[in-house]
Amino acid sequence: MKKLTIAFILTAFIAWNGFAQHFNWTIYPSLGIDMGGAVPFPFSDIPEGSGGTPKLNPTLGIGGEYKLKEKWFLAAEVNYHILAFSAKATVRSQEFHSSDIYGQPYTLYFTGYTKSNIEIRQVEFPLFATFRSGKNWAIPFGVYYSRILEGSFNTEGRDGVSSINKEDTDNAVLPGIANANSDFSDEMDAYDYGILFGYRYNLNHRLYFWSRFHVGFKSIFKKEFTNIDYEMYQVRVSIGASYNLFYSKADSKTKTQEIL
Repeated sequence: MKKLTIAFILTAFIAWNGFAQHFNWTIYPSLGIDMGGAVPFPFSDIPEGSGGTPKLNPTLGIGGEYKLKEKWFLAAEVNYHILAFSAKATVRSQEFHSSDIYGQPYTLYFTGYTKSNIEIRQVEFPLFATFRSGKNWAIPFGVYYSRILEGSFNTEGRDGVSSINKEDTDNAVLPGIANANSDFSDEMDAYDYGILFGYRYNLNHRLYFWSRFHVGFKSIFKKEFTNIDYEMYQVRVSIGASYNLFYSKADSKTKTQEIL
């Protein structure tokens, strides 16, 4: 069984290598680091004292690149990302939904200081073009679609004023003595889409380093979510490296000549 498995892997490797050489395809895995958050919009609705702290997370992926012309390439990838960050804000009359001892839902309004921890695990499908601007440098730009596998959004409210009457929290003076916690994880949407752009540096015909900037066009929340006055859009930076496993020999000669 082991011999058959090894033979299958070798056969697939040779087949892919021959395919890549003949049709100008490049196949590559990628490893990098993500850092970013979610930007509130419109900016006029951002609470006072707001701030965020992004967290570093690894990103893994695999992609294929096709040579269109001498300096133009088209690529498609599948990448796994974790977007995680914390945020602080002073909120006024933010809604917190809960249930009483009989299971009846009610809305509690809160004015005070909040801290949120957000994490979004997603699989991204980017499609982008790359323009080779020099011997070693290239510029990628394109679009992406992400499927959210799991999302969490937990908020802790501290030193505030809470009431079922919104007028009380609208006119509250801080600091207060009330605390309020809420979990908005179920209100996060299942997908995201946007644009990406960046740069790439070819160390040789196999290894290259890259950096990309992603801007989401879809709020991380569902449309019917109204607890927060503003929407939040994913924004993140990725840096990493890719290694060409399969590539066109003719293209590698051209790249090698350019680099040398």
